[in-house]
Amino acid sequence: MKRVGVLPALVTLANGFCGIVAVYKIHDGEVYEASVLILLAMVFDLLDGLVARRAGLTSRFGAQLDSLSDAISFGIAPGFLAKAVVEAAWPGLYPPKVITVLTALFPLCALLRLARYNVEHASEDHPGGEGKGVSVFAGMPTPGAAGIVASLVLFAYDPKALLDARPVLVALPVVCALLGYLMVSRVPYVHFGSRFLKGRREFLYLFRVVFVVVALIMFPHEILALGFLGYGVSGVVVGMRRRREAEVPEPEEQVVDL
Repeated sequence: MKRVGVLPALVTLANGFCGIVAVYKIHDGEVYEASVLILLAMVFDLLDGLVARRAGLTSRFGAQLDSLSDAISFGIAPGFLAKAVVEAAWPGLYPPKVITVLTALFPLCALLRLARYNVEHASEDHPGGEGKGVSVFAGMPTPGAAGIVASLVLFAYDPKALLDARPVLVALPVVCALLGYLMVSRVPYVHFGSRFLKGRREFLYLFRVVFVVVALIMFPHEILALGFLGYGVSGVVVGMRRRREAEVPEPEEQVVDL
């Protein structure tokens, strides 16, 4: 390897840096700031692929660096965040070994998800192995799973939130285990950018986007939590619908005697 794309690599490293600092913040008890950093890492994760494609600098090096950064920001950091939040708010609620296993499933499954994704999407035609052209993911993407954990913590720690979401965090270790399963599963999840932001749309669609943006500005934590949870449920719903459609037998041809 003689040359690398500097700008895409820097954007990807910014993703990893957010994840590393998030871990530091969790260790210091600053879980709100850590959640913000995890969400900020998602922004850099979206940007690095866009920058690489626009500059024509996609590469296998960039794909591997992206996965390593994602492993920190969307694997280790969210799992550690869930464990720290529950242990700080409800000490002794879970036996130490139980909470360790439940929250450790999240980063472990994230690693498996990222490794499988790289293997399945790396090819000679797409040396970057980024798979950014896909419209549907097999299994929940790691940023989506991390976003659920981070947004729930932000919502629960918002003193001005419409609802008291702190009781929801009691189930956070179990949620981590469920998210881990969804990441390594084959449950279909749409690529958010490809599905909702690309291409030309009707004028009313722009109005809906503006409405969501305004709602996000007014109620950021509530909308983020609701949006990420909705995304998490969407894959399960679509998967069940597809399975039900696949099980419907083909209608038999009717023979009419004349």
